[in-house]
Amino acid sequence: MPRIIKFFLFLIMFLAFFEAGLISSYTLVTSKPPDIEKLIEMQIDTVSSLLDSGKNLTSTITGGPEEVKIINNADVADALKAKTKLDGINIRSLNATTTQDTGLENIEINITATGYRENQTGGTGQIVIRATEQFTVTAAARAETRSSGVWVDVNTIRILSVTRIY
Repeated sequence: MPRIIKFFLFLIMFLAFFEAGLISSYTLVTSKPPDIEKLIEMQIDTVSSLLDSGKNLTSTITGGPEEVKIINNADVADALKAKTKLDGINIRSLNATTTQDTGLENIEINITATGYRENQTGGTGQIVIRATEQFTVTAAARAETRSSGVWVDVNTIRILSVTRIY
């Protein structure tokens, strides 16, 4: 048999025994049946974070993300409000950063903002008094660089997370 086939067979056998050992040890430690999908996802996340460590090293050396000014604040806030189903976005809290060179025409930016949801009373006739719920919204989008800042293409906004602030 050629060496390359032997190598791939060895690799497949190694991965099979590794996975079987991981699943059996999980069962012994937790005394519960393993969630195989979750275990494999955890392994993939770990390996991908190790492979992405070079990118993190580059951003550490270059100084990290650069803050940029959003020119179309109101449009971005409206788009975030519509995509997150919140009652409003605080325009003053709108912040954008990028790790790309701002000299480029189109760049990827990360957007963070604070959103809120108004009080909702119950439909059973009871009066419920609650404080307005606040959320941190994290999103990513493409933006066009201009002399006074960046113009965010609201059609490219992707919501990464919406977290309630306690």
